[in-house]
Amino acid sequence: MEEMNDEIEINLLELFEYLKKNITKIIILTLVCMIISAAITIFIIPNKYTSTARIFPKMETSSDSGTVTDTSSISVNTSMINNYVELIGGTTILGEVAETLNMERDDIQDCISVSNESDTMIINISATTTDPELSKEIVDTTIDVFYEEIKEKLDVDNMITVDKAEVPENPSSPSFIRNVAIAGLIGLVLSCGYYFIMFMLDTHIHNREEAEKYFGIPVIGVVPYFEDK
Repeated sequence: MEEMNDEIEINLLELFEYLKKNITKIIILTLVCMIISAAITIFIIPNKYTSTARIFPKMETSSDSGTVTDTSSISVNTSMINNYVELIGGTTILGEVAETLNMERDDIQDCISVSNESDTMIINISATTTDPELSKEIVDTTIDVFYEEIKEKLDVDNMITVDKAEVPENPSSPSFIRNVAIAGLIGLVLSCGYYFIMFMLDTHIHNREEAEKYFGIPVIGVVPYFEDK
């Protein structure tokens, strides 16, 4: 067992030395991957902009004091939040939004996101496109259509916009730092993996010590190598 552990330790040491010998190539390959990723992120992948609005069901107050919230109203509004989320993301509202903006419904559906903030009654409506102004316009139109629908069909007129959508100044994706970091990690793993495989497949005897180790006999002489001139 001790002999096997010694052999494994020697092999790991040889592997480390082999990788160390090729460290310059490994670094270059890693940098090449990072440069390629940076170029793709800057020149090929289009920037996308996200605009978000937040809406909220307005609470009804007691007619006696004007300050006490009606608990029954809270219960009803809470149970309706999931229904509102589904309604906003449904084909009816998105179809009207697409028609208003002269777009395809599938395009609207692909770029819009509707969610309910955890433990709240706030609904987030976001749109992500390559045009920052279009992202804001989609959110605004969706909210307008939603307010009209619930007022006309559900006789609900208590929704308010907490935070209005704005034209985003900075892109939400792609992330330059994240893409370059991932590419660098991939380049490092691939280059180290390549040289690891080359090390494992190398069956050549490189020096006197390796010859004595593999053949189990001492080397009594070495033939010098002379380059042809």
